Amino acid sequence: MTAEEQKRHHHHKHRRRGWSVTKVILVVLGVLILAGGAFAAKVYMDVNQTAKTVYKPEGKTQNKRKVSEKVELNKKTPFSILLLGTDTGELGRTEKGRTDTMILATVNPTTRETNMLSIARDSRVPIVGYDQTAKINAAYAYGGIPMAVNTVQAFLNVPVDYYVLMNMKGLEQLVDAVDGITVNNKFAFNIDQYHFNKGQIRLDGIHALYYSRMRYSDSQGDFGRQLRQQEVIKAVLEKATSLNMVSSYNNFLQIMAENMQTNMTLKDILNIQQNYGDAMNFKTLQLKGTGQMIDGQSFQVMNPTEVAQMSTRLRKQLDLK
Repeated sequence: MTAEEQKRHHHHKHRRRGWSVTKVILVVLGVLILAGGAFAAKVYMDVNQTAKTVYKPEGKTQNKRKVSEKVELNKKTPFSILLLGTDTGELGRTEKGRTDTMILATVNPTTRETNMLSIARDSRVPIVGYDQTAKINAAYAYGGIPMAVNTVQAFLNVPVDYYVLMNMKGLEQLVDAVDGITVNNKFAFNIDQYHFNKGQIRLDGIHALYYSRMRYSDSQGDFGRQLRQQEVIKAVLEKATSLNMVSSYNNFLQIMAENMQTNMTLKDILNIQQNYGDAMNFKTLQLKGTGQMIDGQSFQVMNPTEVAQMSTRLRKQLDLK
């Protein structure tokens, strides 16, 4: 390894894991919804306690919905969730961190689709409330959930109805909680001390973490990594829903309580479980910017026309004009 490669490897060693929270967020949300609708009595009480633990109102945000477009989950209104993953929770990191994973999911029970737009962490955008143009993943570091939500809304011109924040520690625990997953690896590769063969392979928690983390050996870079993230999400969801939840749901609830926060109440979650179960056809969306060095920093600069087109698509998914 050359000196330059060692430098790049060292620079990214502690930063590349932020993506892992995406999988944790989606999986635990799905499991929480499943658990909320599957059992009564004690399970409901346990889920209710976890929901109270993870519930954190988002503070002062500027929701872009009109009063007439209010979300009513009991009436099956299409809604959006901003999924945020911080790089805190492993490798001894305890600082607030940045949201290196950002996905805006729009859920529509009529079309039976959930669109998931991955927002590149290096997207160059105006940070709302900070009066500065910077990488979008810095909004959370500067102003917490409100600034992150407001910045995403302004960038995409799409309302953010709910958020889920997860630190990166949960993925390993969650994959291990379902006793591992099986994925279909498109090509063999190495990352750090781990090797992944081509074809169907079984992953435990730590291997799932690294499987989705790799990007430098992928000709598609970050975009190829996003595809592996989606594969892991689906694999864990399928495995979780096939388990006997009576004996295992407490593991999931503990992972959520320790690693997650959201502005969704248990009532919201139960309404989603009851009214949005058909919207599980996931579609992955991507905005591909142009890499540019500006003032010594590497950014992804988005094409305004492509951003506007994506905004139109998401707004249509939410039944907004």
